Amino acid sequence: MLVFLMVLSFVGCKSDKGNEMVDTDTSVEGIEEVEEVMEGLALNPLTGLYIDEEVAKRRPVAVMINNIKKALPQSGISQADVIYETLAEGNITRLLAIFQDFDANKIGPVRSARHYYLDLAFNHDAVYLHYGGSPHAFQAIKDLKVDNLNGLSSLDKIMCWRDSERMKQKGMYEHSVYTNAEKIMKAWDVTKHRQEIKEGIKDNFVFSKEELKFEGQKADKVSLPFTNQITTGFQYDEETGLYKRTQYNGAHIDEMNNQQLTTKNIIIQYVEIFHIAGDTAGRRDMKLVGSGNGMYITNGNAMPITWSKETHQSPTIYKDEGGNTLTMNKGNTWIIIFPNNRQIELD
Repeated sequence: MLVFLMVLSFVGCKSDKGNEMVDTDTSVEGIEEVEEVMEGLALNPLTGLYIDEEVAKRRPVAVMINNIKKALPQSGISQADVIYETLAEGNITRLLAIFQDFDANKIGPVRSARHYYLDLAFNHDAVYLHYGGSPHAFQAIKDLKVDNLNGLSSLDKIMCWRDSERMKQKGMYEHSVYTNAEKIMKAWDVTKHRQEIKEGIKDNFVFSKEELKFEGQKADKVSLPFTNQITTGFQYDEETGLYKRTQYNGAHIDEMNNQQLTTKNIIIQYVEIFHIAGDTAGRRDMKLVGSGNGMYITNGNAMPITWSKETHQSPTIYKDEGGNTLTMNKGNTWIIIFPNNRQIELD
């Protein structure tokens, strides 16, 4: 009995976290305290981290974000749990920021819809928020019965506003539309769109319980040459274990906190991207329903993966080389929908 008490005492004062000594009280009172902290929380399906359980039940919101250089800096997107990036017309990329747990008081600038971003919103059963859209986008919204919040409608004054400082600048009118968490929820209530995640829906992310590290291709620096005119990228910060986002030859900054955007996970999804025949605006299309190859990048290393999506409404499923569902590190994720006739650069 004496030996048992000595061992128990030792376990109660030492953690297996390096050589650090911490208090890990094994008493009933300590266990009750932990349970109390967890009460009212649930896992965020987009990050694997604990958030308020009511928020975790809610459908995410997918917001179209302008990413042309003139429109920078953006606001509020550092709170996004997932960000998709892919090409739009004009040799620029546009972002789709997916929010589950957020309270940002300024998000934008909000931009118009493109039809292929609807497939990305469907990945997470998200409500799609935009300000106007292309003819193809409006047709797809109708055909696919997309729950959407269009600011260029009767929802404008409820959900959006124009930044007065941007309005004063020449050529900035189209880059001046913003929304925020409170206004989004008000507009959502008006539209009566379903607010809770559909029962039985399959999460397309699986998160590791422990910090995931693997031996793969070195990926401290990730360069993404979408076209000959536009390259974006990430730089790994070993101290934080996160990737810092770069574009237009500098740090990608969120105006609301003046901080460089970071991400824990990067997914590269190679797809066929092409211009729509006869479209005078040079708009694009891409084959997001189907299958293909990709890369998963985290903690300074990259590994090959595959992706598949059965229908517009079904989630994209990522798998490792062994054919197992991809297991990712907990945290936010940046997903690059990249042309399959080009190559990313890793260093």
